[in-house]
Amino acid sequence: MVANTVNKWLGNPVSRRFLRWIARREGGSSKLEKALKKYAGEDVELSFQEKFAYLLTKLFIERGAESFDISKEDVKKAMKESVVRRALVNILEGIGYYGVQRPQTTAAPFLIVWDYTNACNLRCKHCYADAKPSPAPDELTTQEAKRAIDEFEEANVVALAFSGGEPLMRKDFFEVARYAKEREFYVSVATNGTLINRQTAKKLRETVDYVEISLDGFEKTHDEFRGVAGAWRLAVRGIKNCVEEGIDTGVATTVTRYNFKEIPKLMEFVENELHAKRFIAFNYVPTRRGKDIVEKDISPQERKELLELLYSKLVTSCPLDTFSTAPQY
Repeated sequence: MVANTVNKWLGNPVSRRFLRWIARREGGSSKLEKALKKYAGEDVELSFQEKFAYLLTKLFIERGAESFDISKEDVKKAMKESVVRRALVNILEGIGYYGVQRPQTTAAPFLIVWDYTNACNLRCKHCYADAKPSPAPDELTTQEAKRAIDEFEEANVVALAFSGGEPLMRKDFFEVARYAKEREFYVSVATNGTLINRQTAKKLRETVDYVEISLDGFEKTHDEFRGVAGAWRLAVRGIKNCVEEGIDTGVATTVTRYNFKEIPKLMEFVENELHAKRFIAFNYVPTRRGKDIVEKDISPQERKELLELLYSKLVTSCPLDTFSTAPQY
């Protein structure tokens, strides 16, 4: 029903031609971007063509909101968030060029996951990056990283996730992440959590929108899987520090036969003791260092049991959101 409604309003040839026209960038911004800022209540000077684009955009937005039973006030409130406007521009421009699709092809990548460094302080059995204690020799400099962010902004990328390696091992992480945040990206970081003391958590709160910390079971299992004694205690400390600082925090677990039987209890621990907002079960990917433990992948039946467990939590009133990277979830 949702897809049919969107296709009716936006997927027809006239609407797509209009979307391509208003999404065309001139002088660094498009008519659509200016129209959304105007709709959000910002003081924007518009040319005659831009005023016409604004009136039609306003009509599209309000008719669309009415179709989904969303009030105009809620839509305007959402539009005040720059990241929401950027996301909408990306989606609408994609519809203009490619039509309504499932999954939708956007004008630019919606999310870029950036392996910001190959340096890491752990030795995880499954590491797809085969990370080392030292950075790779060809990693971008700080200025090169900022230029890359400028290019992402120009392309209208919405979200930027720093990964690795361990991104917090780079001394310029906060400088570059803050640079991205100032350019109105949704900024997140995927980390092993071991370097997040209280001071670092405070800096993260001021810099990123979301922190995802890996926890692959309880202490013995996690430390064996991550290759360093004491990693579990430091990761748990990092999660608690982020939660206490009010950061949107998720716990990521790569599910293998090392930890499969611990998952139900681990989810309870994350919900009741760590108070993170979400739990994400990642598929094990047998590449790079991970090829050495291919026999530890779970069976199809075990995966089915895992997905049923996650879904049973998701559809109840459980405060912990539970997700999986499995495409069938």
